[in-house]
Amino acid sequence: MKKLLLISISLCMVLVAGAQSIDTLDINTILKNPGMEQRFKQVLINLASKTPTQDAVDTKEKISDYQISNAKLQWLNHLSFFTNLNENSFNRNTVYYNPNDPKTNVNQNNYYPTYNVGLAFALGDLFTTPKMVKIAVAQKKLLEAERQGDLRGSRNKVLNDYENFVAAKKLLELHMPILEDAYNNHQALEKKFTAGEISLEVYSTGYKAYNQEMVQQINLSKNYNLTKIELETTINMPLESAISLLNK
Repeated sequence: MKKLLLISISLCMVLVAGAQSIDTLDINTILKNPGMEQRFKQVLINLASKTPTQDAVDTKEKISDYQISNAKLQWLNHLSFFTNLNENSFNRNTVYYNPNDPKTNVNQNNYYPTYNVGLAFALGDLFTTPKMVKIAVAQKKLLEAERQGDLRGSRNKVLNDYENFVAAKKLLELHMPILEDAYNNHQALEKKFTAGEISLEVYSTGYKAYNQEMVQQINLSKNYNLTKIELETTINMPLESAISLLNK
C-alpha cells in the first residue's frame, strides 16, 4: 500500500512539474505583467480568428464580387446590334446600269442610306440591372455581417478558454501544498501507528483525508489538461508556440 501511495503522489508531482517546466514559467511571467498579458490575449484572439468560417466568407466574397460585375454587365446580354447594306446602291454599276444601253434603267437611282445600322436593347434592363446590382451588393453586406459575427464568437470563446485555463492552473498550484501536507501527515501517522502510538481509527482518519486530497488533485490535474487542450484547439496550435509569438 505504501509503495502504491508513493507512486501516486509521484505521478501527481511529475504532472505538475512537467506542466510548469514546459509552459507555466512563461505563463507565470505573463500573468505577473498585466501589459504583457493583454498583448498575449490579443495574440490568442488573432490566432482564434483564423477559422474555417472566415476562409469560407473570403471565398463567398470573391464570388459576390463576380456577381456584382456580372449584374452590372447583364444588360449586354440583351443588347442587339444589326446592320445591312443597300444592295441596289452598291450593285448598280456592275449589274443593273449599262451606260451604252439607250433604254432607261429603272434601277439607275441611288438608294439612301447606303448602310442600315441599328441597335436595340430591352427596356426592362433599365430597371432590372440596377436592382440586380443592389441585390448583389446587399448579399456582400450579409457576408460582412457573417464575418463580424464569427469574429465576435471566436474572440469570446478564446478569452473564455484562456480564463478557464488560467483558473485551472492556479487551482492546481494552490492545491499542491494541501496535498503535500496531507501526505506528510499520513506518513507521520503511519510511523506512529507502526510504533503502536496511535489507534487504527486515528490512522484511518488520516489516510482517508490524504486519499481525498489525492482524488482532488487528480481531478484538478485532469481539468488543467482539458482546459489547455481546449485552448490549444481554439487557437489551432500548442500553447507554447502561441507564447513564442509574443516575442515577435
